[in-house]
Amino acid sequence: MSRDCLELDLPLPEEGVLTLFVNHFKSMLGGRDETRPKRERQARAVMEIITERFGPDAGEHPFAVLGDLNDYLEEDKQGTTGIAELVRWKQLENVVERLPEEERWTHFWARGRAYHQLDYLLLSRSLAEANPANPEIMRKGAPLRAERYQGERFVGVGRDNPKASDHCPVLIEIATEG
Repeated sequence: MSRDCLELDLPLPEEGVLTLFVNHFKSMLGGRDETRPKRERQARAVMEIITERFGPDAGEHPFAVLGDLNDYLEEDKQGTTGIAELVRWKQLENVVERLPEEERWTHFWARGRAYHQLDYLLLSRSLAEANPANPEIMRKGAPLRAERYQGERFVGVGRDNPKASDHCPVLIEIATEG
């Protein structure tokens, strides 16, 4: 992996550990199809790291895979996805899919006027089952040209620039007690 997968073990107050696998996959700059093989390798590497750590039934352990995976699941004229193997892995749930389809975007691409999910919060099966609430996507830093979002923006955010980021983080409250 050209960008490592940061592995964090967070001690839980009542005992136990929540493990986070934080990622930033290769961007699509240079073309989605041309850069897809690198994202595919990164996705497989994350799955291997998790399987090494937790075994073949990894989803039974409390962990999350999160970050900017820099791809979306839909096929379009730019190509096909490089992250489906990870995002659709039976050990995980993409909690953004709990939201209505029109609310699942975390990135707005101005040139294509396209809204896509590039930022992911994938909970292990057991963690997802214990936390059925919907996630929140923080869009206050998105530029005003991302017109689908009509909510409050951070002070100073403009039509194009300045912007806090072209990505919107995904948040969810995690209950750590049964």
